[in-house]
Amino acid sequence: MENRILVPLDGTESAEEILCYVRSITPKSDTSITLLCVLGKPGDDCSPHAQRINDELAADGWSVSNESRMGDPVDEIVKFSLLQPSTMIMMSTHGRTGMERIREGSVTEQVLRQSPCPVFILHTMRAEPPDRRCENLFRRILVPLDGTKASSAILDCVQRLAKAHDSEVIIFHDEMVGPEEEERRAAIKTALQDHSVTLANSGLKVTLDMSTYKRPIREILKKIDDMDIDLVAMASHGEGGERRAMEESVTAEVIRHANCPLLVWSAEPQCPPAGNT
Repeated sequence: MENRILVPLDGTESAEEILCYVRSITPKSDTSITLLCVLGKPGDDCSPHAQRINDELAADGWSVSNESRMGDPVDEIVKFSLLQPSTMIMMSTHGRTGMERIREGSVTEQVLRQSPCPVFILHTMRAEPPDRRCENLFRRILVPLDGTKASSAILDCVQRLAKAHDSEVIIFHDEMVGPEEEERRAAIKTALQDHSVTLANSGLKVTLDMSTYKRPIREILKKIDDMDIDLVAMASHGEGGERRAMEESVTAEVIRHANCPLLVWSAEPQCPPAGNT
């Protein structure tokens, strides 16, 4: 199945970063890339920026095309991702005056809630790996889980990505269950162990990290720094779910403060993650 990567642009993103990650995240042979210029008002123009990225990818032999839309960024991105349909949206949050200001606005968060596919977020806090590499970009993937089926919805995507990049997967859980809920605690532990075994049996190197600090946001951000994490992959439900995977507040805070890229999926757990990524 072909990977269809949608890259929304407004002309303020780091072209170097986008080129670096697009070239690394998925095989060239079975991938098509669409660069989508989202214009908020007449007079806006990101076509020179998009054309530069298009030309560099085309010169490398990638299948790439340009599209342009005017209107609300969230509506246009989600609408196009459904029409294409996309297997992944890659969004940069580096623009400080354009489509996204992640600490002030919520274009990314709104797209996450409505996206039919995983969203790869290139984060404002770190425009590129600290050693400026464009290879082996996903050596360690941190996967925060809360033991629910909903949070594990991201695992199929993680497995494909980790196998393609020979990544180490760290499954992380910060225990938030009280001592009176022993049965639930045991169920969570069993679920996480089962996920670890499944990933390990697929040939991946997997570590299960369970803490009892009861401060998941802080611990996730600390793990990112302490373990030199290259990617955080997590699922988060919109407001319609009976139970939210990794409560929206946790996901939102990690998105805002993590210093590495994120892969986030907000679809209902019964819908399989799209694509071959």
